Amino acid sequence: MKTIKNNIIKAYNDAIKTDIEKVSIDNKKIKNNIENMDDIKSILKGFKDIILDFIYPKNITCIICDNPIKLTNTYSMCKDCFKELNFLKDACLKCGKPIINHNLEYEDITDCAYCRQRTFYFDRAISCIEYNKTSKKMILDFKYKNKTYFCRYVAQIMSEKMELENIIADYLLFVPLHKKRLRKRGFNQSEKIAQDLSDITGIPVLNCIFREKNTKRLYNLNRFERQQELKNSFIIKDDENLLHNKNVILVDDIFTTGSTSNEISKMLKLIPVQKITVLALLTRTANPYVSFEQNN
Repeated sequence: MKTIKNNIIKAYNDAIKTDIEKVSIDNKKIKNNIENMDDIKSILKGFKDIILDFIYPKNITCIICDNPIKLTNTYSMCKDCFKELNFLKDACLKCGKPIINHNLEYEDITDCAYCRQRTFYFDRAISCIEYNKTSKKMILDFKYKNKTYFCRYVAQIMSEKMELENIIADYLLFVPLHKKRLRKRGFNQSEKIAQDLSDITGIPVLNCIFREKNTKRLYNLNRFERQQELKNSFIIKDDENLLHNKNVILVDDIFTTGSTSNEISKMLKLIPVQKITVLALLTRTANPYVSFEQNN
């Protein structure tokens, strides 16, 4: 009986020892996995790019009109669509709205009619392309037809604009959607653009801006109505004080009146953030954009 009892105790102790060793091995694996997390992320990104390239092959058809294109076409666009995009050059140094040159004389880009009698909390807004029929289709397909692969080309355009304007920052932020609208759409286009822009530039993305108020759609509201609708709609969560005295880029798809970017910038300045650059793909203008070169 004593021998049986000793054998039971020995078996029990061996089992405990085995479990302890197993836990130790598992903990070591977990530690190694954590240390290799960057490698895992890199591998997953590679798989994502491969899948996207398989589903939406680059430079086979135009991303706007779906017509066949050559492999060398810029941004995977046909030449006709590319010509319809007005890439902004002469723009206000504050709001980024295009300076309209109606005369042969070059207008002073520091004297912007749109900025007069307006207070902006951001330091500068930069847009890449004028909002017109062609660029509108690009954004609408992106947002409402789930063509999220567009964000790769949008991020590429933005990164080139950043390089041209010598824009640098500590963090990329993005304009958030309310959780109800995010649930309905399935993604936030500004967040996706920011993530791809981060991959290109190496600037990290912070998800720290939240939309508490489910605002009305703003496209049919005037500037004053937008300001009232957006008032106190956003909160900034910066528990680790990462934004304190930092330079940030706030990414959005369209800069219309600037009301959304301005409301967020007002909250960021309270932290305080040192410098805020709003970066958008498109901006609206009351008149068609006419570059200085076209007038000559």
